[in-house]
Amino acid sequence: MTLRELLKALHAVDHKYLDALVLVSPASAGNEGISHVPALYVGNVVIHLAEPKGEAPPDLWEQQAGDVPVVKPDDLENVWRLFGDMKARDPGQSGAAGDNVYKSVCSPGADALSVWYRASMLALTIKMRPELLAPWISDGLPVNAVFEVAATFPMEKMRTGIVREGLPFDVEELVKRIERSVGETSSSLLKN
Repeated sequence: MTLRELLKALHAVDHKYLDALVLVSPASAGNEGISHVPALYVGNVVIHLAEPKGEAPPDLWEQQAGDVPVVKPDDLENVWRLFGDMKARDPGQSGAAGDNVYKSVCSPGADALSVWYRASMLALTIKMRPELLAPWISDGLPVNAVFEVAATFPMEKMRTGIVREGLPFDVEELVKRIERSVGETSSSLLKN
C-alpha cells in the first residue's frame, strides 16, 4: 500500500474512530515503506512504518477464511487479567507478550491465539466505545457475562490486505447479548 492509498483509506474511516489510540512502530534497519498489516498489542492498533524487503509479513491465521474459533470464558478472563498485569507493570506503555505467555494462563490445549485475539477485540471495543460496556465493568474487570458472551460471539478474522471500517464483529449485537445474559443471570438469582 502506498502512502497515498493509506491516506485515501483513512478519509473513508468513520470520524468517531479517529480518536482511537494508535501506536506507530518506527522503521527498523533494512526496512522501508509503509505496511498495510495491522497488529494488536494489548488492545492497541499498531501501524508498522516498516515493511520487510522481499517476503511479505505473515498473516495471523493459517486459515484466512471464517470466524475466530470459540474459546473458554475462563481463558478469556485469564488473558484479560494478564493484559491488566502488563499495563500495571508499565503504566502508559503498550506491550506485547509471546505466545507462550498467553498459553501459560490458558487451560491445557487452548487456542491461545484465538483467546488473545478475542481479548484484544474486547479491549479495543472498550477503548473505542467505553460507554457501551461501562455498565458491566468494575475496576477494569468485566463481569462474567462479558467474558461468556465474548468467548463465543461471532468474530471475523482480521486478514492481511483487507481494509475494514470498524471492528470485525457487530459491536451492537455483542452488547445486546451481554444485556440478555446479565438479565438472565439476574432472573435466575432472584428465583433461587
